Amino acid sequence: MPFQSAFERPTTVGPLAQILHAAIDTGIARAAFEDALIFVRTRTRPWIDSGIEKAVDDPLTLHSFGRLGIRLHAAEALLERAGEFLDVAQADSSAEHVAAASIAVAEARAISTEISLAAGSTLFELAGSQSTLAEHGLDRHWRNARVHTLHDPVRWKFHAIGNYYLNDTNPPLRGTI
Repeated sequence: MPFQSAFERPTTVGPLAQILHAAIDTGIARAAFEDALIFVRTRTRPWIDSGIEKAVDDPLTLHSFGRLGIRLHAAEALLERAGEFLDVAQADSSAEHVAAASIAVAEARAISTEISLAAGSTLFELAGSQSTLAEHGLDRHWRNARVHTLHDPVRWKFHAIGNYYLNDTNPPLRGTI
């Protein structure tokens, strides 16, 4: 049976597969965020010109952690919301419900891509050069995010989301949105 035949009619196969990717990316972001918190609290020194004694008191570091935390919580909330849309679509696989679920999952996938990459990268900026040492293994977060988020180009998710809202165009019936 050809793969595409699974998508000849509205089905939740695509959004179910995609929500798993969003959950993985959100998990990568969560792990990077938590490891960054630990590292900055326990190992990071303040910037020489900051005039503070502890890195945890740096207002720019506090701002960055606040921003990352908000974006992470937004990704987690959109992931949960996408699951609710999927529940509805599984109970009633109409074109309308499957499209709404696909878009909700695409939204979760788009933000999870962005926050996993941001958390994996910002970790080093906030934790400092010592955090790049192989002995800490913190590069795994950025590497995992970068490799996993390449699975489906996020730019096409933004396209499908915009087309859905602006032009009332349902996303394509395949497992990539």
